[in-house]
Amino acid sequence: MQKIHQVFIGCPFLPAIRKNYDRLKRDLENETPLHLILADTTAISSTDYLLEHITTLIRESSACLFDATGGNANVSLEVGIAHALPAEFLIAMYTRKPREQQIAEQTLERVGEVKPIISDLQGRNRIEYKTYASLKRQVTARYFPKIPFVKRWMEFKSRNAAMVPHALKVFAELRASGRTVRPRVIAMLDGTGILPDDLLALLSDAKLLVVKRGRNGGIYYPAK
Repeated sequence: MQKIHQVFIGCPFLPAIRKNYDRLKRDLENETPLHLILADTTAISSTDYLLEHITTLIRESSACLFDATGGNANVSLEVGIAHALPAEFLIAMYTRKPREQQIAEQTLERVGEVKPIISDLQGRNRIEYKTYASLKRQVTARYFPKIPFVKRWMEFKSRNAAMVPHALKVFAELRASGRTVRPRVIAMLDGTGILPDDLLALLSDAKLLVVKRGRNGGIYYPAK
């Protein structure tokens, strides 16, 4: 089942590139209800399990962001899976080549190895960036607002600015464990003057979370 709050990110592990997405994940999870998943395929040795693992993550995500810089083999695989499913995705290209990438490309050319590439990026939704600020600006302005869950969040923010910092604390709990409970929300709001039921009602009305009652009750991300 698709998780409307989840975004899959596939990128090369070159430090100059990976650090941008580590920071993007950190910043956007601090600023939005989204949960960004960075694919870590380096520790997976079984090809069959790799395909199953990546396919599941992409299928479950409401959107995907792939950094195709250098034609990385794992990212090329992930783009192929997203295209075949099909899944919504954006391609990013880092246009300032890091020294590590230059050395890797020179090594491949020297030994005669063909570099894996994504064969055709023409016509695909894509952005180019040289700095982290440019990457974040383009992703947040041109792509994420198309995600229905992000649209709901933006509408909530515009109507309930004072509630935003407290709402983000609730989403941090949901992101970490998949659920939270009313006593935890009460503790978060202690001393703020905001009533837990008021905050939860606003978030529920905005379809940003679901409050369930009974034995298995709690507060969850919505299923749709």
